[in-house]
Amino acid sequence: MLQALTKWLAATPASQTIKEILWIIPLIQSVHILAIAIVLSSVGMIDLRIFGLAGGRGTLRETAQRFVPWIWGALAVLAVTGSILVIGEPGRSLVNPMFQIKMGLLVCAIAVIATFQLTVTHRAAMLEANGRTPATLKLFAILTLLLWFAIAIAGRWIAYMSLGTPL
Repeated sequence: MLQALTKWLAATPASQTIKEILWIIPLIQSVHILAIAIVLSSVGMIDLRIFGLAGGRGTLRETAQRFVPWIWGALAVLAVTGSILVIGEPGRSLVNPMFQIKMGLLVCAIAVIATFQLTVTHRAAMLEANGRTPATLKLFAILTLLLWFAIAIAGRWIAYMSLGTPL
């Protein structure tokens, strides 16, 4: 079924146009990579605040209010640019195991961001009681950063994998 979808999508006028105009894929990939950088930078800044290495003048809630919207905005850009890349090269992505892994990790990351945002919004005072950040939140920060790195790595490996075997 995925193969049929891939073939159908590759034959659409949108896919053909994206393939024919040589500058579209490099431009969209560049914007996609910049959006990834925004996500990683924002997650990194939140994590640095959680570990007390940056943003010490503000609360964790203020840090989240500053950087989480950047994550959501960049995710919107990633959705648009990623969709264009898939439409333009469906055979490179849809049937690619690394693409599927990346999408699974992305679903997890979106759930993590939403959970973090809700937790910080509703339990900010508890999270920073006694001026200390709980160890569980620090572990959460490390795991979140590792999750985003895994997404970026899986995305990069899409170019090198085809149907589970190296190109």
